[in-house]
Amino acid sequence: MPSHVTRPRLVLGVAAALAVLARAAAAQSVVAGRLSVLERPGTHTTDLDDAVVWLEPLDGGHAAPPAGAAEIVMEGRQFRPAVRVVTPGSAVRFPNYDPFRHNVFSDAGPGRFDLGLYGRGESHEARVAKAGVYPVFCNVHARMVSYVVVVPTAWRAQAGADGSFQIADVPAGRYRLRAWHDRGGELTRELVVAGPRVAADVSLDARGWRAVAHKNKYGQDYPPDTRDRY
Repeated sequence: MPSHVTRPRLVLGVAAALAVLARAAAAQSVVAGRLSVLERPGTHTTDLDDAVVWLEPLDGGHAAPPAGAAEIVMEGRQFRPAVRVVTPGSAVRFPNYDPFRHNVFSDAGPGRFDLGLYGRGESHEARVAKAGVYPVFCNVHARMVSYVVVVPTAWRAQAGADGSFQIADVPAGRYRLRAWHDRGGELTRELVVAGPRVAADVSLDARGWRAVAHKNKYGQDYPPDTRDRY
């Protein structure tokens, strides 16, 4: 067939494909808002950036997000960062940067793990198979705590220091919005995503929260002489 016939058809085909891509891009939304935590009188919130917001699709047809890898460092008798967000099946590494030993464990979430006692320069990892919140502790240092938040969706965000969050590239449809904060608990509500930008402010309530000492990995109180011991 002569080239002067095929070339216009090729151009039209490319134009049609670009139009489809443009429509698909136009269907993507940004879900944005600000998360706040209600506190008891006289209490100032300083940990809004520990909050996590995510969207679980209700309409089906969305592929499960792939597993990944993440890291929580132990340094200065602290877990850093305090909150890490991953997808189911992900591996979370816990390198020890302290000049003494730690024993990372979790026994209060959707799964349990105990990485044993190990020293400086070593790194052990836990694989988190199920969605949910895994509180993570050290069996040597009672005040060490962090959280691995496992969410079954690619549409997630961790709030900023001012509570603001933004989830980009969200296809139009119905979703279950979930928000979590270790002191404010969890909030769930349905959200319809349509248009280029969807507002989704969230408020959690920490007024009833009280600090409670956790047990060690044997379900016992930490001995007083080990609470701050290196």
